[in-house]
Amino acid sequence: MTIDLTPYLSDTGPKYLSIARALSEAVRQGELVPGTRLPPHRQLAESLGVSVQTVSRAYAQAEKMGLVQARVGSGTWINALDDARESAYLRGQEVRHEAPLIDLSIAHPVCPPGHHLRFRQALMELAEQASPEVITACRPIAGLLHQRERASVWLQTRLHVPGELDDRILCNGAAHALMLAISSVVQHGDLVLTEALTDHGLIALSRTLGFQLRGVSIDAEGIVPEALELACQRFKPRALYLTPTQLNPTGATMSETRRDAVAEVLARHRVWLIEDDVHALLEAPGFTPVTSRIPQLGFHVTSLTKITVPGLRAGYLTVPRGQLHHVLPRMRATTWMATPLVFEIADRWLADGTVEAMAAEQRDLLGQRQRLAARLLGHHTLESRPTSLHVWVTLPDAWRAEELQQQAEQEGLAITTAVPFMVEQTPPPRRIRLSLGAEQDIERLQEGLKRLAVLLDEAPPPMMQIVY
Repeated sequence: MTIDLTPYLSDTGPKYLSIARALSEAVRQGELVPGTRLPPHRQLAESLGVSVQTVSRAYAQAEKMGLVQARVGSGTWINALDDARESAYLRGQEVRHEAPLIDLSIAHPVCPPGHHLRFRQALMELAEQASPEVITACRPIAGLLHQRERASVWLQTRLHVPGELDDRILCNGAAHALMLAISSVVQHGDLVLTEALTDHGLIALSRTLGFQLRGVSIDAEGIVPEALELACQRFKPRALYLTPTQLNPTGATMSETRRDAVAEVLARHRVWLIEDDVHALLEAPGFTPVTSRIPQLGFHVTSLTKITVPGLRAGYLTVPRGQLHHVLPRMRATTWMATPLVFEIADRWLADGTVEAMAAEQRDLLGQRQRLAARLLGHHTLESRPTSLHVWVTLPDAWRAEELQQQAEQEGLAITTAVPFMVEQTPPPRRIRLSLGAEQDIERLQEGLKRLAVLLDEAPPPMMQIVY
């Protein structure tokens, strides 16, 4: 096809970057729509008066930005997959239905009435007792000293996260902490490795910050050390984003031996580690973070949202010694400082044992729900942890994941396919992720699992059946 990028080209910067940005602007203004095939390199080079090499670099940069995908033997296409599918995933139940869908799609802790009462009580106590410092604070940027001190002790003693007080930063949730960590050591165009299936938030962040993301093979324990070694040798990555405990969406959890092996690879190749340990408290004490093995290279992130209530956006970032001065300017630019009132609740709950009590309760509740899922769906192939938020389900041969998702919605169920978690543009696995915490009423969860079991045991409707 013929396209005119001239109105969107800039005279500043390298020509290949100008072309890549022009493609992005043309998409944003609707001149290029998802699914459009771009001209061959030579044709676009001739129309713009540049070299073929320049166009090749522009297309490669656009691919790093998530804007296009190159298909072997077919050319380069405006990306028709990620943004639309991610948006649909994040919208969740904003789509209107006659009756609310039974939600098996969103990662959410179980929040029984007792959790709500604890939160309300904490708010009432703060209204009576909070010091002026907590209410009016706008510094220090890393967080109030007493809140950081207690968090630092807890991180050391409970989660075995290395570091001292001056290595800790309070953040507005784990997503905020991850953005700070990655942006501190990863520049535009850098390569970051991660699991072949990874948290959808990282995929969105790669587009926002403009770094390249590449998936590494995984198994039942998560990332495969031998595959990581080969990727480090071949691609010379800047960092690895890793979820060693209850990987989303598969639930894979690394043994201590696997964590040792991964740390050894990173240390040998001097690759930064961004460790997402947000599910740590959903496991009983016993695992140690990968960061504890390579503290000089590891950024550790965790939060309280998965074991208390999602509204308690208390995230904790531990940085390698000497990196704080890189992180604090980004903290100031994005939110100035984390909300002190939120962390005052977290501080009190850490002090009086509420956090540990709620974590133990969350593990019990999820254990009950995992057993329910195993009883109703156990004749299918399931992967999960005894206290995980999710179940990773292999579909019968007759079903494809997208078709099952559509049919499930017709039956009043919201489920999630692998697509939002895919790093590479490859055929998605025939799997679905079920989240067990979003439905607070366990009877609704049970009803949803029963409906899903019926669907899995039946053949798809004729119009959906796969033709080989």
